Amino acid sequence: MKRVFALALAVLLALSLTACQDEKSVMGSLEEVQTDEDGALTALVLELDEKRIGVLVAEGTSFWPLGEGSWTGEEALEAFRRDLQPGNELSACCYSRKEKLETAEGESIPAYWGQSISISGILKRNVLVLRDGTAADVMENGSHGNNRTYRLPDGTELLRVNDSGGPEYHYVGGVESFDDLSEAAKEKVRAYYENQGPLYDEGEELEKSYAAYRELGEAFAYDWLQQDTSPCASNERVMYFLTSLTLPQERGGRIVYEVRLGAAFHRETGEKIDNWDLFAVPEAEVRRRFPELCGWVDEPELQKAMGEALDPDWFVFSPEHVSVDFPPGSLPGEENGYGISLRYKDAPEGFFLPWAVPQEPVT
Repeated sequence: MKRVFALALAVLLALSLTACQDEKSVMGSLEEVQTDEDGALTALVLELDEKRIGVLVAEGTSFWPLGEGSWTGEEALEAFRRDLQPGNELSACCYSRKEKLETAEGESIPAYWGQSISISGILKRNVLVLRDGTAADVMENGSHGNNRTYRLPDGTELLRVNDSGGPEYHYVGGVESFDDLSEAAKEKVRAYYENQGPLYDEGEELEKSYAAYRELGEAFAYDWLQQDTSPCASNERVMYFLTSLTLPQERGGRIVYEVRLGAAFHRETGEKIDNWDLFAVPEAEVRRRFPELCGWVDEPELQKAMGEALDPDWFVFSPEHVSVDFPPGSLPGEENGYGISLRYKDAPEGFFLPWAVPQEPVT
C-alpha cells in the first residue's frame, strides 16, 4: 500500500512541476494598482484591446523597472513602484492557472499569479504640439528614450522610432566588431557617428504621419523609423560599417524602404577613408563600369543612369561583395529602388585596391 501511495505522490508531484512550467504572458497599459492595508503591492490591472486582466503579486514575484540598472530586491521594487503610473506599459510572465480579481469599480476580471513583472514603456503626456495645435504623447520603450512611439491622447499610434545606437552596440556573426579596433580608432569612429546623428527629421516625419492619419482615418497604421550602424566587413587595414536607415515609403500603410550607407575607417588610426579611394581606378571609370560589371542590368540607359546617380556613400562592403542600393526615386522608372552587387572575385584585376578587399567571413 505504501508503494502505491508513493507512486501516486510521485505522479502528482510530476504533474505539479509540469503545471508550474506552463507560463502565460500578460501585457497591457496600467489601469489600476491595488495594495493591502499596509501599502504592500497586491495586484495590478492591465488593459489591452479594451479587455482588462489582472496580475496578482505573490511573495516570490520579481520586478523589473525600465532601464539598464542592475536592480535587485527592495531596490528593484522601489524603482518599479515609482513607474506605476496610469498608461505605462507593463508585461508579466505568469503562472497559467486562472484566478479572479475584483477591480475598484467592482468588476470581476480574470487574473494570474505573476512570476515576474516588468515596466516596458513610460508614457509622457503632452510632450509636443503638432502644427494644427493637437497635443501628442510619447511612449518611451528604451532606457534612454531611444525606442519611442508618438501617439495621440486617445492612444492612436502615429510614428514608432527605433534608434538603436552606434556600432559599439552591434555584433554581426562572422564579422569583426567595434571591439576589435584600436582605442584611438574607437574614439574617432564613435565621434563620427555621434556627429552624424539621425539621418532624418523626426518632427517632419511625425507631421507627415499625422497628415496621413487625418486622411486615412481608421485605415491608418503607424509609420516606422529606424536607424542603426553595425560592422559589415574588415581586413588587416580597414574596418567597414553599414548604417541602415528605414523610412516610410507609403504613409499609414507600414510600407517602408531602406537606405544603406557604407563607411570605411583605418582600423588603427580611425581615420575615415573616402569610398572612391577604395578603388584602383578613377571615379569616372567606377561610375561607368560598376553597373555593367554587376551583370544584373542589360539596358545601357539604366546603366548610365545608375552611374550618374551613384552616391559614394551607397557602397557597402561585405566580406564577399560590395553592393549599392539605389533608393526609390533615384533612378528613372524605378519607383521601388534598385539593388546591385559585385563579388570581388568577379571584378577585373586592378579594379579594387588590394588592401581594400575585406577578408573572408570569420568562423
